[in-house]
Amino acid sequence: MWYALRDILAEAWPRYRARTARLRPHEFWGVQDISFELRRGEALAIVGANGAGKSTLLKLLNGLIKPDGGSIHIRGQVGALIELGVGLDPVLSGRENVFIRAALLGFSREQVLPLFAQIEEFAGLGSALDMPIQFYSSGMVARLAYAVAVHLRPDILLVDEVLAVGDMDFQRKCINHMLAYLASGGSVVLVSHNPYHVQAVCQQGVLLERGRLTFAGTGLETLDKYYDQQQQLLAARNAQAGGSVPLVIEELTFESLTTSTIVTDDTVQMHLTYRAQAPQANIGWAFYIWTNDGLTCVTGGVNLAPSHLAPGRHQLSCTVERLPLTAGQYLVKAAIFELQSQQPLALLGWEDAPVPLVVQGELTLEKSFQSMIQQLVTLPISWHN
Repeated sequence: MWYALRDILAEAWPRYRARTARLRPHEFWGVQDISFELRRGEALAIVGANGAGKSTLLKLLNGLIKPDGGSIHIRGQVGALIELGVGLDPVLSGRENVFIRAALLGFSREQVLPLFAQIEEFAGLGSALDMPIQFYSSGMVARLAYAVAVHLRPDILLVDEVLAVGDMDFQRKCINHMLAYLASGGSVVLVSHNPYHVQAVCQQGVLLERGRLTFAGTGLETLDKYYDQQQQLLAARNAQAGGSVPLVIEELTFESLTTSTIVTDDTVQMHLTYRAQAPQANIGWAFYIWTNDGLTCVTGGVNLAPSHLAPGRHQLSCTVERLPLTAGQYLVKAAIFELQSQQPLALLGWEDAPVPLVVQGELTLEKSFQSMIQQLVTLPISWHN
């Protein structure tokens, strides 16, 4: 009761709030000492592990939670996609929910009707728009929620990883829309760990750790910092386990055998470093190269010849005689598995950060065509004119 009365008093008397902004027993700060500025036409990526305070920060920006200290200044209307399905009635149809969600944002039916055709087309739900929301998949809910939010033309758009549940086509549609939205003067705050989303949309980025801002830079710099942090945490957990983990992949490295950097059609050697507590027999290993957005596996290799892993820290290696990747940035994941059961014994990049792979290329007409059409691999071709 006392806490409730104190909160009411702090709400009515802001000066009292500053004096009472302290923790109660068994409480912790969800976010603390975070400052940033976002202008029109700019996008900010918020990156951090689960529980770092990303969603809490978005709720503060959206006004769902009031800060215990400090201040938030926003000019313009805010559109938010923070929790999937919030503001949607599961019993009503998608069509009815468009007007309900708009009403929650302060729009009348007359204001929404001229925009409805655009919302319907962008969502791409077809006849499912007249079906109750409770029968929608999470991807369909994301389509409808995003279509409503963005077509009501907010000045600031808050997006909390809801794009992760959409299919590849919808994600690309959303990214293209965000770019057009930014070009028209809108602002975006995006919570995402997807390198493609951050690279394509966000000029700035901040890294949160236990509710505090620990790094600020460009979007890609922030992601790199986050991945490095995750690798360090993984190594620390393995060391703290005191050798209790039977097998762990410590790192995956690449080197060109012909040049100082890795280029298209290069001969590349790959080294997987592992640490085993006991001998392992009848083992296979594999690597897979993914696009930088983590959505498409371009190529990879699986070694099905039985291997024997010695205890201690050792390496598994392979040589890619001709790397067919076009110039660009990629992500690599690796696995060590038991051949008979095909069960993974150690993973790298699947549950933690994948390993980045950068392929260089000269600025030629052929490279320009490859970049223009987003070509991923090259083929050895003999042209007969």
